[in-house]
Amino acid sequence: MLKTKKGFTLVELLAVIVILAVILAIAIPGISNMTKNAKKSSFEDNVKLIIKGIDYAILNADLAGTARPAVSASNNIKDSLGDYGANPNDYASFYITSLNPITISITGSGSNSKFGSCTVTGATMSNIKHTGPADQPGVISGC
Repeated sequence: MLKTKKGFTLVELLAVIVILAVILAIAIPGISNMTKNAKKSSFEDNVKLIIKGIDYAILNADLAGTARPAVSASNNIKDSLGDYGANPNDYASFYITSLNPITISITGSGSNSKFGSCTVTGATMSNIKHTGPADQPGVISGC
C-alpha cells in the first residue's frame, strides 16, 4: 500500500512568500501615508482648538470688561495653552501676535515637532489647513 505525502512543496511555499511580499510592498506606503495624514489632521485640530479657545477668551474678556489675552511676539506663553484647550507639553513655544485677525506663532515638540514652527493667521474652524500659500489668510504657513 502506497502512502501519500501531505504538505507543501518548496515552490508552493516560495510562491506564497513572493505574493505576501508584493502585498506588503503595496500596503506599507499606504499605511505610512495614513499615519502621516492622521498626525497632520491631529495637529490641525489642535490649532483649531487653540484658535477657538483664544476667540472664547476674547469674548469672555469683552463681556466681563477684563483684559483680553496678551499679545506678544517675544513672550513665550506656552504654559497658557491649557487655557485654550491644548496640552502645553506638545509645544515648545506659543505666541499670540495679533487678536484681529487672531494670529499665533507655534512651535511643536514631541509628536508635533515634525511640523516645526508655524504661523496661523485669520483661522476659523472651516478654513484652517496645514498647506497653502503663506500670504493667504486662514492657513497655517511656515510648517
